[in-house]
Amino acid sequence: MKLKSAAIKAFMFLFGRNPWLNDKNFSEILYFMVFGKKPNLEDPKTFNEHICAIRLSEKCYSYAPYVDKYEVRKYVEATVGSKYLNPMIGIYESEENIPFDQLPESFAIKCTHASGYNIIVADKSKLDVDRAKKKLRKWLRSNYYWVNRERNYKNIYPRILIDKFIPFTRELREFKLFCFRGEVKFISVNVFADGKRKVAVYDPEWHYIPVSMGYPNTGDVLERPQNLDELVDVATALAKPFEFVRVDMYNNNGKILFSELTFTSGGGLVRIWPEVYSEEWGSYFKEKL
Repeated sequence: MKLKSAAIKAFMFLFGRNPWLNDKNFSEILYFMVFGKKPNLEDPKTFNEHICAIRLSEKCYSYAPYVDKYEVRKYVEATVGSKYLNPMIGIYESEENIPFDQLPESFAIKCTHASGYNIIVADKSKLDVDRAKKKLRKWLRSNYYWVNRERNYKNIYPRILIDKFIPFTRELREFKLFCFRGEVKFISVNVFADGKRKVAVYDPEWHYIPVSMGYPNTGDVLERPQNLDELVDVATALAKPFEFVRVDMYNNNGKILFSELTFTSGGGLVRIWPEVYSEEWGSYFKEKL
């Protein structure tokens, strides 16, 4: 498994920025490397095939304002209110504009145009500022679209957002609510314990779904959150304009904070087992409400 993961990363690094390999071929090769078969993009059946089709669609470009980590805050505030937003410390167009000496003792630095371009600072006294600036400078010069060919990233203006630090404690839960035409169909919950991530999946009424999604499964051990109805209501409101979107939120001792909107969940490359769930969830894309 580690060898396959290394091969996938090498392929993305070597060919992601290669303009001679078009988006469709790039995605098909990635899919084959993960699943050992070619995706059906003309008539997708499984959840992952539908996500691959979305990432290759012209409509995917239009999702840029909702994927941009700064611009999406305006949508969230207008739709459900600012109380669900993590307090922002600043927004900067260059790493040289960041007043590191004026920042609090802990904070999070995120590039607005990408996924995973983050520097989490739990203790500013331990931060190597020059090294952080060098990393941010490199990230700002890159277009994340060329990493994995997800078109919603292509036209985002790169900036640096700094917001409040969220400590990853045992109490912290990350909820990913999968919404189809504004209806929550299932929820995956990330649990962080001993530096490792595990996942549990439930339906909107909190019935456990025995399925694995990329990470080890916790089993049916999580209590129904007291604010489950609020989580579902917030996700429903944010998802209403879209055919499909995954609404990610943190839930920490009853406090809900928006994380992101995701239209190409896992890039369509996350193993779902048993596979029957990938087929069932794939059918949601074509359901008529």
